[in-house]
Amino acid sequence: MSRSAGGRSRIAASAATRWLGCLAVVLAVLGPALTGAQAGRVAVPPTRVQVVAMEYYFILSRRSVASGPAIVQLVDFGQDPHDLRLQRVGGGRVYGTPVVQPGGIYDLDVNLQPGTYELWCSIANHRALGMQAKLVVRPRA
Repeated sequence: MSRSAGGRSRIAASAATRWLGCLAVVLAVLGPALTGAQAGRVAVPPTRVQVVAMEYYFILSRRSVASGPAIVQLVDFGQDPHDLRLQRVGGGRVYGTPVVQPGGIYDLDVNLQPGTYELWCSIANHRALGMQAKLVVRPRA
């Protein structure tokens, strides 16, 4: 076995080079999966919108968000139970939370498409009493 000037054998150096080459190939193949990226796209963190429910109105933490994954958090600061329904104007799907008791919180995971969404409380006559709002979802830049 021959030795290089640094004292390592050529066989060991050759094995290390092959190992690094294999590692590079594995990282190139698995790298996107390990980082959450798919086909060159980086995973988008969800947008968060908090909806505070009181008798008988909603307060939104923001009135406009970018499209894509979102967490819509209903917080009941009122004295009565409330829920939340979301529907894109012209759309058919209605997202909804279960009934949230006073002081309770519920996180609703949704994937919002661009458009205007109507939000309302579906309990009894709460909507007619004013528990409704609008959320604008704009295309992601």
